[in-house]
Amino acid sequence: MHGLLITFRSAVAWEELQEEFTRAAEALRDGAARGLVSKTWLSDGSTVGSFCLFEDRGAADHYLEGFFAEAITANPIFSDVRVERYDVDEALSRITDGLGALAVGARS
Repeated sequence: MHGLLITFRSAVAWEELQEEFTRAAEALRDGAARGLVSKTWLSDGSTVGSFCLFEDRGAADHYLEGFFAEAITANPIFSDVRVERYDVDEALSRITDGLGALAVGARS
């Protein structure tokens, strides 16, 4: 699995983003991002973002180049986009019931 920690600044308040982000969440739930295992939405004032788990790095790349680019990087109300990548240690995650372990268990 591959993880992305994504943060960016928003020129509008979190509450004003709810409708747009809800539509995005529903699209992702319905398969808009191939290989997405889970997405946790984050907010702290004007900084918003997510932690996403993907089946592999290729699926994460596809998300960044497609769905994410269209929704976030192309939108002028968002700035200071930061993407951090992480490989997921699935063996250790299973021991601690990490999100990856839960997703792997759900597919088994």
